[in-house]
Amino acid sequence: MTRPYAGLVSRALALIADVILMAVLVTETTWFLEQLVRQVVGGRALETGRCPDVWWSLRTYFCRGLPWIAPVAAISFPPLYRIGFWTITGQTPGMALLGLRLRRVDGAPMRLRTSVVRFLGYAASVLTFGAGFLLVLFTSKRQALHDRLAGTIVVHEWTRPPRRPWAGEREESEATVEQEPLGTS
Repeated sequence: MTRPYAGLVSRALALIADVILMAVLVTETTWFLEQLVRQVVGGRALETGRCPDVWWSLRTYFCRGLPWIAPVAAISFPPLYRIGFWTITGQTPGMALLGLRLRRVDGAPMRLRTSVVRFLGYAASVLTFGAGFLLVLFTSKRQALHDRLAGTIVVHEWTRPPRRPWAGEREESEATVEQEPLGTS
């Protein structure tokens, strides 16, 4: 059985789904934090642009920090989102939507270090104007630059039946399909 490695199109669709979800989350988080700061500082002070000038007042720091909420959220959220999901579940929500899963080539579980290296490689793929992503078209395991640097592969999960925690032990063992090791092709 050959491993169904994910190609460029399915990865791109997962990326688009993740970008849309992150945009919604950043927008909502920014809006919520702005409303919270408005309640603490007072809407009048923000509308006039006059923040309290008392060093010991929290209202002063909230008022001065409000313009930084959106940029900080927009810069910090994508790495936290990707690294967090890759480490904890092995897939982002966009990848889950398309049935993709991130695996290490040696079959070991994803670790924080592997996810960080993959994200840094991901940034390098973006900085090369997408050339790092196009490696998917030319490698046997469909690995992009960031996959090769981190030692990961992206596979389709549809070859394996879903885990059913509610099923009995006998029923679960009947549904198990023999899988080949991830390191072989």
